[in-house]
Amino acid sequence: MKSSEIDLGAAIFDRTTGRVTNVNRKELELRHQSREVLAALVNHPGETVTREAMIDDVWSGREVAADSVAQCIAEIRRVLGDTDKRIIETVPREGYRLVLPEPDVLPSGRLQFGSLPVVALLVLACVFAFALQRTAAPSEPPVIAVLPFEDFSTAQHQGYLSDAVAESVITALARYSPQLAVISRRSSFQFRDTNQGVLQIAEQLGADFILEGSQQYDGSRLRITAQLIDGTSEAHIWAEEIDVPLGALLETNSRISRKIANAVGIKVVDTAEASMTAGDVSALMIANAAQSRIMRSFTRENLLKNIEEQEKSIKTYPNSAWGYLGQAISLRVGMRFGWIEGDETATRKRMLELARRGVELDPNNFFAYHALGRALMFNRDVEAAIGAFRRGVELNPSSSIVAGGLADALVYVGKTDEALEVIETMENIDPLYGFNVQWAKATALWQIEECDQALEAFQSAPSMPVAAYKILAAIHHCLGNLEKATDVMGDYLTENPTWTVSKERDINTGMWTAPGSLERWLVAMEAAGMPEY
Repeated sequence: MKSSEIDLGAAIFDRTTGRVTNVNRKELELRHQSREVLAALVNHPGETVTREAMIDDVWSGREVAADSVAQCIAEIRRVLGDTDKRIIETVPREGYRLVLPEPDVLPSGRLQFGSLPVVALLVLACVFAFALQRTAAPSEPPVIAVLPFEDFSTAQHQGYLSDAVAESVITALARYSPQLAVISRRSSFQFRDTNQGVLQIAEQLGADFILEGSQQYDGSRLRITAQLIDGTSEAHIWAEEIDVPLGALLETNSRISRKIANAVGIKVVDTAEASMTAGDVSALMIANAAQSRIMRSFTRENLLKNIEEQEKSIKTYPNSAWGYLGQAISLRVGMRFGWIEGDETATRKRMLELARRGVELDPNNFFAYHALGRALMFNRDVEAAIGAFRRGVELNPSSSIVAGGLADALVYVGKTDEALEVIETMENIDPLYGFNVQWAKATALWQIEECDQALEAFQSAPSMPVAAYKILAAIHHCLGNLEKATDVMGDYLTENPTWTVSKERDINTGMWTAPGSLERWLVAMEAAGMPEY
């Protein structure tokens, strides 16, 4: 490297020319202002550079939009692959700091991750994978991603099991935390029907190992094939074919998980696993379909469809927890966004009864505690909700959905710093996160009045549903961008024409108890154009 060049991990910055190239010397696209912001950070490595100093340096003191620096930082991080913000750190209430990688730890031929611990893990995983048993534990746990299993069932049973096998393996593996880390299904399942190879998938997920497989159900027995592949060399570490009756599904998934754990050197303790009936599987499929539907398109129409399907699930499979849990969550969403009508007191009571019934039927189901936590929140018992969410996280540390519930509850009671720590964990286990991670982060940052960072978080999501535009309006109001706040509120009200400040107050009173936050929120809603009644 030239003396004028600075090693930034996944890229190289030339202070003389301002060019940014990857390790293969291919120039990376970066706007002029973003280059200047990067130069300002490079000139002060390891030091906090305030936003005011950047504006003076880059824009020569000219008046610019409040989020201009944040937009440049977001673009730089995207180019550097700095998804976990370890190269360019955010210093709360001050500015940003450039952390240069250690040259003896990160050689110039590295993979483009921008994450020092992940690269170290990949190297260690390659060594230990061929030995099948670790001789010494790495400083960080190995990271495993489970891809959706291909379905080779006969036509009449095609799709019956859907993602039950892969999702159950994820849950079983997550119980070995903190000895190993498991990528959330919401990230790993994005590679369904992909043409990308294992190396590409592992790189995007930051995974040391990839588990892929297939399932084949004939109406009575289930055949599962699974193989564990090293994420850096594509070497096949372990493979097995298992033929079992449907009721042994959970036991089989635990068996697969133990095999995986042993292959990467994790010491595990065998635990008894409950059996799963055909009714449980069917109810689970309905719940999975509902969850996927609402995550793909967060709309009133999809929510009402979910409620209808899960009501049938409860009647058809009354001894399975899944219908009760899915319905409790659906009622909570419908109530939160004004998508269902009727007696609100009765709805609150019913969602709590449903969630408690789900926990009673399946006390070791992580999602049961997520549903219970959400129901408790809307019954204004947020501290009890936090306890439920924590239990859900214990049962499945790989679930960003449960962690998201915990983060929301912590924000509501004013434990915002802890909420941000939970959200950071969510970003790690769900690297290709959907909108709800950044929605939660934006809300937490708005609450502590870090509104430029809140806007950056909101805008960093690939897409946001219109339902999230209330927080965007509040952020713009906080930044003094009243015209933008009014515009996005207009979009929200177009989709939710009957929503009012009065309803917002009723929903949040007794739940959002962080000092001053609800009052500040309602002021922002009214200022952005939400009608009082």
